[in-house]
Amino acid sequence: MNDDKALERQVLLQDLLVIVAALGLSHLIRGWLVPVVPGLKPAVPASDYVHLLLVFLPTWAWCAERLGLHRVRTLAGPLLDLVRVLLWTQAWGAVVLGLILTAAQAPLNAVYLFVSTVLLLAAKLAQRAWVARVRGELVSLVLGPTGDAAAMELVAVRGRRREALPELSADALRQRLRAGGVDEVVLPAGLPPPVLRALLECAEEAGLPAFVHVESVNLERARLRAEVLGPVLYLSYEIHEPDRPALLVKSILDRLLAAVLLALTLPLLVLVALAIKLSSRGPVLFVQRRGGLHGRPFPMLKFRTMREDAEAQREALLAANEMDGPVFKIKDDPRVTALGRLLRRTSIDELPQLVNVLVGHMSLVGPRPLPVVETTSVKGPHRRRLSVRPGITCLWQISGRNELGFQQWMDLDLQYVDNWSLGLDLAILLRTVPALVSRRGAR
Repeated sequence: MNDDKALERQVLLQDLLVIVAALGLSHLIRGWLVPVVPGLKPAVPASDYVHLLLVFLPTWAWCAERLGLHRVRTLAGPLLDLVRVLLWTQAWGAVVLGLILTAAQAPLNAVYLFVSTVLLLAAKLAQRAWVARVRGELVSLVLGPTGDAAAMELVAVRGRRREALPELSADALRQRLRAGGVDEVVLPAGLPPPVLRALLECAEEAGLPAFVHVESVNLERARLRAEVLGPVLYLSYEIHEPDRPALLVKSILDRLLAAVLLALTLPLLVLVALAIKLSSRGPVLFVQRRGGLHGRPFPMLKFRTMREDAEAQREALLAANEMDGPVFKIKDDPRVTALGRLLRRTSIDELPQLVNVLVGHMSLVGPRPLPVVETTSVKGPHRRRLSVRPGITCLWQISGRNELGFQQWMDLDLQYVDNWSLGLDLAILLRTVPALVSRRGAR
């Protein structure tokens, strides 16, 4: 078998020759296009920028080397991977070329980028066949049962020829690797740690990559990914991989908008507080512990809409509950005051929750938080609604609220959780205003 390093050096040299040829050819093509394409500036004389090759060619070669464009593993692997590496190399090369030409006060030659990409792609297809003929196929040595479906799929995806080694012993593997002709080792799942370590040490001695099949459990929604935490590898099951930049934007916008809305509604808040205080006994605000993110309780604020002894009367009214599931709702709740009924129908009673948003307990958009006693009663897949921060408005809020049954409510919350995006939040916020004006489902 030929030396891979020498073969890769030849490939990289061929790539650089293709780049030089592309520069010359694109210069000629640009000259032909100037009379045909309106507004296209004449090509700069080659003598004016040929010295820039002393900067560009080494930089392009460095990009190609870092991305592995000339590597045997790239050339012998899947064609799609090769094209992806080629395009990334061209992208970084274009950035470098743009900086060089900008510094030299010369226009970026788009013709070159197109010509060089086409020529490089043609060269790579030829190099694939040449490397396969000169070097031979890349070989994956699969240890253990030859019928391991996962191992065969890995070998097929990576474009390797599979060779089996039934014995799972370090001596047998070491003896096979000494004979040469192996490019990577594939190990089955479920190996005892001492056996696995001995086999991995054999691959390490030979300087070969080793792939270890990890047993996993297939779940309906949760996606599996590997995560390294410190020195330990874990399998992580998540329904959605957190979009951390989008979540950061959501958190910042929540607080900014909550602060603005509090400032704008401050006169209304003061008037409502005075009206509540003058119309009935009790505090202005009703503070209730509700289930927040992952079910953690937090004090949710509302303007008080019921009589002072409302919580004490809850048990006596349970038989009149009109909502299925663990949620308690009554259309004509006798505990609600006359002013409270108006505040509920206009949703003004929810305005103090802007403070909850400001301190991070809630979001502007998210599933409505339930009282702690009701949160603990939510079971099964419905508990997935607790995986996001609760909100002031949500799909349930703009879809009919109390006109919907418990199952429809939970389905809407799960639909939000599974399809969350900043765009969905914006759509819900925009639809909240018409929902408030129509007062549909408000009690």
